[in-house]
Amino acid sequence: MAKTTALDKHRELALDEPRDFALDQYAKGLLKPFKGKGEVIRFRDELEPECRRLWQEAADFANRYNKTVVQVGLWLKPHNNSGGRVRAVQWRDKAQTQMGRRLLEAVLQHGNVSVGMKRQLIQIETERAIFNAKIAAATRQVDRLNRLLKDLDEVEAMI
Repeated sequence: MAKTTALDKHRELALDEPRDFALDQYAKGLLKPFKGKGEVIRFRDELEPECRRLWQEAADFANRYNKTVVQVGLWLKPHNNSGGRVRAVQWRDKAQTQMGRRLLEAVLQHGNVSVGMKRQLIQIETERAIFNAKIAAATRQVDRLNRLLKDLDEVEAMI
């Protein structure tokens, strides 16, 4: 008999969850085929305000945790990639000269940091990674929809 793993149990629970929460509406938009250009435009236009909201949420996230992470010589900063829509929260050193998760890893491995502070930093990193994934999902979808609309315009111009 096959051994049931924690992942199997999680999948079973996920299948049993009620399917009427807000994410369903978003997922339907991602997974439902578009019937025409109008639906593509409408979906993109629904995502753009969410991207603008996430821009501010990134600053709020960093501000909420900087008073903690500064104690170990780190800083959280929303980092703007080219294009202006993405604003993922990144680890920075206090001098703002270096960036990346390796800074956090160095503090956790080599820093003189209490166990309690390490737990806080790991919790913050977990939240940061999830937040950045949320940003990526929304902004990449908008970028892809914009490319699709450009392609559709080019196809229409061929007539």
